[in-house]
Amino acid sequence: MAASLYAEMKSFLSVEVVFLLLLFLFFSHFLMVLYNFRDMPPGPRFTCLPVLGNVFSLDFKAEKLTGAFESVRATYGGVFLLKIGSYNFVMASTSEAVREMLVTKSVDYAGRPQTYSTVRRTLGGKDIAFGNYGPAWTFHRKLFTTALRHFTTDVPMIEKRISSQAKKLVQFMEKQDGQPFDPAGCLMQAVADVICGITFGEGFNTTHPDLKCLLELCTHVVENEKTAQLVTMLDFFPLAKYLPIKAYDRFIQPFFQMHKIIKKFLKERKDNLNPKQPIQDFISGLLCAREEAKLDEDDERSSFLCDEYLVNSIQNMFGAGYETTSTTLKWVIAFLVNYPKYQEDIHRELDEVLGGQSPSLTDRPNLPLIQATIFEALRVGNVGPLLLPHVTTVDTTLLGYRVPKGTIVFANTEAVHLDPKCWEDASVFNPYRHLDKEGQLIIPQRNFYPFGAGRRVCAGEALAKVELFLFVSWLFQNFTFVAERDGHPPSLKGILSITQFPAPYKIRAIKRKASVFGHFRL
Repeated sequence: MAASLYAEMKSFLSVEVVFLLLLFLFFSHFLMVLYNFRDMPPGPRFTCLPVLGNVFSLDFKAEKLTGAFESVRATYGGVFLLKIGSYNFVMASTSEAVREMLVTKSVDYAGRPQTYSTVRRTLGGKDIAFGNYGPAWTFHRKLFTTALRHFTTDVPMIEKRISSQAKKLVQFMEKQDGQPFDPAGCLMQAVADVICGITFGEGFNTTHPDLKCLLELCTHVVENEKTAQLVTMLDFFPLAKYLPIKAYDRFIQPFFQMHKIIKKFLKERKDNLNPKQPIQDFISGLLCAREEAKLDEDDERSSFLCDEYLVNSIQNMFGAGYETTSTTLKWVIAFLVNYPKYQEDIHRELDEVLGGQSPSLTDRPNLPLIQATIFEALRVGNVGPLLLPHVTTVDTTLLGYRVPKGTIVFANTEAVHLDPKCWEDASVFNPYRHLDKEGQLIIPQRNFYPFGAGRRVCAGEALAKVELFLFVSWLFQNFTFVAERDGHPPSLKGILSITQFPAPYKIRAIKRKASVFGHFRL
């Protein structure tokens, strides 16, 4: 009897002790949360669980990653703090906050998170787009922009390359003979062929087996949006890499295959490099820079120019160079099929300015509506709605809130681009908002960040603008784009992966009476 009573008391006390211990641990955890997040942006503090953080504050039913944060934003405002897994991150969704982090305090927010998937697919963070801020990144960024400037300042050469591909694109669309087709493939190939020539040299394009494979791998990564978003979330939980999850391999393996192809080109070019010859392509520019570093006996620069850095620079050039531009072209066509009035205005401007001549870069000042249409497609389409994540390099502030070193910060540029406080009828596509009363392009445009800003602004911005101008001018001078079926224009709903692209659609390209092929200016 006594033994039985003792056993029951022992059992009760054990349960009670465990309960009290757990209660103490949870209470201590929430006190630590309140202390650690003091003076930081507002956010759901008391739903911040051990290990998981605020994961249950996200809307997992949202169609895309940006939508997962909408309920938190509605409750706590445009600048808020969440803890997801092991990482604290701040979301900046107001024009004031985005401008402060990207422009005013650019260096404070110039880092990149070195998560598991990022480090693996960038060969240890040796990368321009995803590499962390520091001497190596600064050196490679300067090298990249210098090499790229060599091509963008050679106006006749870059215009010839882009216009040549634009002419092929027009010819392909002519062959569709007004029948419905999906423009995604031909747009990607046209832009990729421009980038191939700049990166790998004259005569290289996606008909080359290796470069065709490279394009297919890039396309696979971008279009596999579910895997990309899953890996983004898993990266917040460092222990996830030890779990039998296939998403990491599905996402990372294509990058390894890309690296293998690029290494092959790099070796071939390295074996035949003559530093005394003029630089004709991006790879040769990188290799010549490495040879100069060796001749200068600059050990630090030489270490920065190891093969891993070169491979990633080439992959950045090819992958980012074709994807964002071709996606923007898809948005331009989708919007103008939905808004035929603006397409008519564009046709009128092109006819008045060009007549029967083919478009040229010298025509840019006289075609402001073309440029305004591209800007508006970038604003409403939001190819990069969150840009790439930033990391604070020092203890800093954002709108007066404390932001410690190492905090991940997202610039929600989509929220700014669609903010009624920043833009009249913000959700409506209207190119004329980018023109002043005299019909001239408004530059710079406030609250407009399609290429980012500050220290981490897109290195390929100048090239992208040149490509977009020439491709859009060529296409709309030659065609009127209409819906696959009358009354059923393309959906303007975005699908978010690495970039945000329009849902697949088909259109008809109706040949306009005026043809420019008889006056091809090359």
